[in-house]
Amino acid sequence: MRHVAVGVPGSSANLGPGFDCLGVALPLRLRVRVARRPGALTVRLVGEGASDLPADRSNLVVATMLGDDDGEGLDVEIENELPLAAGCGSSAAAIVAGLAARAALDGRPLDRDALVAHAVAIEGHPDNIAAAVYGGFTIAAGDPPLVRRIEPPKGLGFVLAVPPERLATSAARAALAEQALRSDAVHNVQRVALLVSALYTGRLDDLAEALSDRLHQDARAHLVPTFARLVSCADRIGALGVTLSGAGPSVLVWCRADDAARCAACVQREAADAVVHVFAPEPDGLTVTAS
Repeated sequence: MRHVAVGVPGSSANLGPGFDCLGVALPLRLRVRVARRPGALTVRLVGEGASDLPADRSNLVVATMLGDDDGEGLDVEIENELPLAAGCGSSAAAIVAGLAARAALDGRPLDRDALVAHAVAIEGHPDNIAAAVYGGFTIAAGDPPLVRRIEPPKGLGFVLAVPPERLATSAARAALAEQALRSDAVHNVQRVALLVSALYTGRLDDLAEALSDRLHQDARAHLVPTFARLVSCADRIGALGVTLSGAGPSVLVWCRADDAARCAACVQREAADAVVHVFAPEPDGLTVTAS
């Protein structure tokens, strides 16, 4: 193929009690366009991180796409809307985009299950990868991961608060206990079951209870002051629930779509230094066009 265009949504993972298994696609996208033409590899960056990320074969998108290839004859443009190192699935999107672009350049049909397995082997955990590939809400379990998609329920809205500080996933992981109490494990099993039911049935009133977590969010709250602050005022800002987006520091506020604008205004007052986005869950996952 001479021209390939790939689009990958960002994602929010863990989703309260769904640690390392639940994810949802977000309508912030990474777009990659690749063209074959004579000459050396060229890489152009646009959007978030354009001044910070490498514009060469060491870029995660390009490195994943090329593998052992030198990139001769390829012109690559990467347009990014995802905040970096913010818990919004930027590395998962980059890996998925690189693998999908390589397959399309080679003329191979898109095999989402195989792509997920390959991407998870690189990324190390499946929740962001699954949401990036399939869109909507996703459950990823097993090794290799078995992915099941849930259509976003009608009437659900999100407010995403992205604070200026950044948090390395390694630091967020280090804050977690090696072992969990049985009572906390039971609590999360019950809530994640209720959460999946609420998403399938559209019973948004169940979210306040279903999003309760005891395995990772409280342990990380001291690292993410924006999360702690928004949790403490969830009722006042009209939230159905508040969850860390991945390992943070971004925070996902769940609300009714009709209340999203008012909720966002409240979030902005409580987190004045954060960039606030208002949107619905993204139903569409990875897209690939080739010619």
